[in-house]
Amino acid sequence: MSQPPPPPGHQPGFGPQPPQYGYPPPQPGPYAPVPPPPPGPGPYGPNPYAQAPTQPIPPYGYPQFPPPPPPRKGNGKLVAITAAAVAAVVVIAGGVFVALDANGGPDKPGTPSQSPGTGGQGGQGGRDGGAIQAKALWDKDGTRPPKSQILAAIPDAWFTGNAVVKTMPDAVRSFDIDSGRQNWSIPLSGESCPASREAAGDRVVVTYGTDCGQVMAIDIAKGTKLWAKQLPDQNGQTSHDYTQVAVTGDTAALAWLGGSVGYRIGSGEVLWTPKSGSDCEDKGYKGGPKLVAVVQCGGYNGEYYVQGLSEGGRKQWSWQVPSGSDVQNVLSTDPVVVGLSAGASGLMTDLAYLEDGRMKSRISLGAGGYQSTYAVTCPPNGEAHCSNFAIDGTTIYLPTKSHAGSGDSYTQTNEIAALDLRTGKPEWLAEPDQEREVKIIGMRDGKVIAYQRNTYDKPGRLTALDPGTRKTTAYMELPAGSKELENQFLDGSSYYWLYKDHFFVNPGNISANTSLTGKAIAAFG
Repeated sequence: MSQPPPPPGHQPGFGPQPPQYGYPPPQPGPYAPVPPPPPGPGPYGPNPYAQAPTQPIPPYGYPQFPPPPPPRKGNGKLVAITAAAVAAVVVIAGGVFVALDANGGPDKPGTPSQSPGTGGQGGQGGRDGGAIQAKALWDKDGTRPPKSQILAAIPDAWFTGNAVVKTMPDAVRSFDIDSGRQNWSIPLSGESCPASREAAGDRVVVTYGTDCGQVMAIDIAKGTKLWAKQLPDQNGQTSHDYTQVAVTGDTAALAWLGGSVGYRIGSGEVLWTPKSGSDCEDKGYKGGPKLVAVVQCGGYNGEYYVQGLSEGGRKQWSWQVPSGSDVQNVLSTDPVVVGLSAGASGLMTDLAYLEDGRMKSRISLGAGGYQSTYAVTCPPNGEAHCSNFAIDGTTIYLPTKSHAGSGDSYTQTNEIAALDLRTGKPEWLAEPDQEREVKIIGMRDGKVIAYQRNTYDKPGRLTALDPGTRKTTAYMELPAGSKELENQFLDGSSYYWLYKDHFFVNPGNISANTSLTGKAIAAFG
C-alpha cells in the first residue's frame, strides 16, 4: 500500500512486531479483553480454540541432505549441501514476488499441483522441441502517483482466456497477452490499495479510495463491476490501513487494522462482521482453494491461532501458534503452510505444515533475513504475498541462499532444494545448469519453473527442473536485445508469472520519482 509507516503502537502484522527506527514497543490497544460470546454463527465459535497441547517444536539446525543418487545424464547436478551453501551470507535481496494462490496460479486447466506463478496451458518449452525463443511482445507504463504518495503499489495481476488483468495506480486494466491491446478498463480513485491475490471463478475483489475505504468486486472475464460499497467502520476507527483481501469460491474476506468483514462475491451480501464483545479478532486472511484466517484472542498480548474457515466464515479447525512465535504470513492454504517468526528479530525463521489443524512438521529457515538457509520471501505484515517457492503435493521447493560461483567468476549462484512437508526433512538439492541465481516461479506440468536474470553476456531465461530426473533444461530464452527492458524489473520486489507460455514481469511499485522506471508490466513470449 501507499500509506506511510504507522506510528508507534500501530505496527502492521499478524503478531507483535519489534520496535523500529527507535520507536518504543507498541502499546496495547484500547480494546480490553472481555468474556467470549455465546455459541452462534459467524467466523468464531464460543472461544472454541481449546485443543490438544501444541506439538513440541522439532530441533533446529541446518538441513542435512541425503547423499545424492548415482550420477544421471543431463546438465543438472545433484550435490550434498556444501559448506559454501550454508556459510554464505549473501541472500536474494527481496526475492521474487509471484502470484501465489493455492490453486496453482491463475485459472489453469490441466495443472493440478499448487504453483505460485504459473498457469494456463502448457507449451513445448524445455521439451523435445527445445527452449522457447521468446520475443519482447509489449510493455506498458503506469500512471505515477503524486509526490506526496511517493510510491503506488501495483503487485497484482490475474489471467483469464487470452487476457492479463493488471492493477494500475488509477485503474484495473485488461490486456491481450499477445498484442498488449487494451480490452477494458475500470477506473479506481484515491490511493493505490490492496486487492485479492487470487481470482475465484474469474472474479476478483479490490480496495480503493481515500484510506482504501471502498471495496469493489469485478468480473475479469467480462470487464464488469459486480458491486461496490464502503468498508464498514469498526471499533471507532474510520481508516482501513494495511488491508488484506482474500477470495475463495463465492466468499471475499477482508481484514485491516482494527476490523474485518466477509462478503458474498456474487451479490455483495455481508456474510460476517466481528461479534460484539468477542475476545477474538481476525488479523488477516489467505484465500485460494481454501480460506484461512489468522486470529488473535485475549487482546494485544493474547494468543494467536491459525484457523480454517468455511466459505460462510464458520471455524472448521484451529491451531494455536507456539509460544514465542508469531505468524509472519500464510504461504499456502492447500496444503496449509504458515511462515513463523521465532524470537525478537521479526524475521521469518520457520515454516509450519498443518494437517487438520495440527502441526505435522516445522522447517527451520535459519536466522531469517540475510542469514536464511533458504531464500523464500514473505513480507512481515501479511498484506503482500510470499514468493520464491513452489509446492507440489507434499513437497516444497525452496531456493538456497546465494553464494559465490566457482572459479574466478564473480557470478552469484544458488540451488533448488526439495523438502518433504510431512517430515520437514530435505530430500535432495539440485544445482542449476548454469551458475546463475534461480528464483522459483512455480510448477508447470510437474516441473519446477525458475527465472534466471540476465548477465553481462547472456540474456535472461526460464528453466525447468524435473524432480524425477533432477535434470534442469532451458524452458524459455529471453531475447538478448531486451536486456534494458528486463533490467527495469530487477529491483528485488518484482512479480513474475508464466501463463500460456508468456512470461510476464512487473515491479511491485511505481515511484513518483521520474528518474525511476515507470513500467507497470512487460510481456515476453
